[in-house]
Amino acid sequence: MLNIPQIEALKKISTHLYESMNRVVSGVNNLKLSMDTGVTDGTDYARVSADALTSNDVDPTKSGVLMKGSVPPTWSGSFTYASTTSSITWSWSGLVIYRADGTTTAVTNGSLAVSALSPGATYYFYPYWDDTQLALAWVAGGAGLPAAAGNPANAFAAKTIAAAQQQALQGRIPLSAGAMTAATTTSGTGGGSGGGSGSCVRAGMMVVSRDRGTVAIEKVRVGEHILGHDGFLNEAWTRVVRHEVHPADAFVRLTFSNDDSLDVTPHHVFTLADGAPVRAERLCLGDILVGRMGRLTLKKIELVAEEGAKVIVTCEPSHEFFAGRASASVLTHNYNFSS
Repeated sequence: MLNIPQIEALKKISTHLYESMNRVVSGVNNLKLSMDTGVTDGTDYARVSADALTSNDVDPTKSGVLMKGSVPPTWSGSFTYASTTSSITWSWSGLVIYRADGTTTAVTNGSLAVSALSPGATYYFYPYWDDTQLALAWVAGGAGLPAAAGNPANAFAAKTIAAAQQQALQGRIPLSAGAMTAATTTSGTGGGSGGGSGSCVRAGMMVVSRDRGTVAIEKVRVGEHILGHDGFLNEAWTRVVRHEVHPADAFVRLTFSNDDSLDVTPHHVFTLADGAPVRAERLCLGDILVGRMGRLTLKKIELVAEEGAKVIVTCEPSHEFFAGRASASVLTHNYNFSS
């Protein structure tokens, strides 16, 4: 049996001989074979299943393509950063990538120190997983992209679509929902988090304060008590021990059977009516959640890509509180670095 390189060479050397041999092959035992489809796989060339093709082009949406990457890529874990007047150091731990074929990839814990930055400045970063190098990497400036500051040059002065595209090239899995934001200090040290990990509610959503009634979540103060849940179907006040507001531009909007909605980051955690925790990005239409006035059915899921702010809230002793766009109506989880 001829292999593919031999057949291609025969086509170039003698078209008539190729056509003659093809007619002979097609007439064997009336099987209507083609010399092109009856080839053996070689070292450099191999057949592609028709299940992987559309109009003779490889189609990644077809069942014949090995879907090793996530669709869409999802991950868990967290990024945090520490900053000075001239440096930003990102650290990551517990990152796990969840792929479409059901497998996972654990990312080795690590850090990236970027120096030579300007004081009091905000920078944007684009981390990704490189499936070829099997390592976490960062989009760098230059080579067709806007220049980036720092050493290494991974700190962009503004958000850029071109960098987001580089972050999501074939063989790469973005590890943030849009750019991660970090800022240097004007004096002393600072820090924060990024990457969309953890449980963050969008600014503008409502919670109930014990002392002030219904208030926007970004206006809550550390030490204040907000309405939560004691784990036994009873409302209970829980104390805010951490409260931060950071820029964000990717949210999931959930609309419930009571016609209220809630905007959260993709990795925000909810508790289903059966007690199971689930991230916003993994919720499904028809899921039943715990509401302040009874169970709520999830009716609509939307991805919202627009400038906004995410609010980090950590509560004790209960790690759940009620929130919503119109009123504090659905039970949701607070922020923690293991989310």
